[in-house]
Amino acid sequence: MKLTYKPISVISGDVINSTKLSSEQFEQLLIRIKEIQKWISESNKSNAHSIERGDEFQTVVHDIENSLRYTIIYRVAIKALGNSFDSRISFAIASNADLRESVSESMGQAFILSGRGLKNLKNEKLLFSSDNQKLEADFNLLFKYLDKQITELTSRQCEVLLPMLKSNGGLSITELSKKLGVADATASKSLKASGWSLINELNNQFINHVQGLKHA
Repeated sequence: MKLTYKPISVISGDVINSTKLSSEQFEQLLIRIKEIQKWISESNKSNAHSIERGDEFQTVVHDIENSLRYTIIYRVAIKALGNSFDSRISFAIASNADLRESVSESMGQAFILSGRGLKNLKNEKLLFSSDNQKLEADFNLLFKYLDKQITELTSRQCEVLLPMLKSNGGLSITELSKKLGVADATASKSLKASGWSLINELNNQFINHVQGLKHA
């Protein structure tokens, strides 16, 4: 057991209509979720994860300024698998967590808010909660628009977005086009259609708001 008084973020999600996936599709999904979680851990070795029944996942994030980007990466990476794939995700930021070796046995306000939010998701597929009421109020409406934007993305647009999200916008169009194996003009057009510029701007705004919480 490890008590932490600094804020953490908890990302809780499940896969929509997972029972309708074929065995092959379900295997693709499991591989993809594990890839995402491995990448998030490589970004910060303190981050931890769980997968329950293959279609529910949870991540504890210590670099909380990146929690929105990790949340978007989960959704985009899963949607990139094809039209049959999507997820619902609730993420929360709160202080005073009781972290245990098993993520599923850990406790604290961030776990409660994230889990409760996931249960309450109906028509929406993205929800943010926090014990900081101002932070939650500042971003809830913006995240409703973000949810709509991501929901409407095609699997191909998600494939284009994913490298940009992982690099935190650090790729040039030429670098992106090489990763995708397409022409610069094609990469540029697809990136623009995905709404990348606004997604990136929102993520940067979130980072600026959240960084102050770590040092409060």
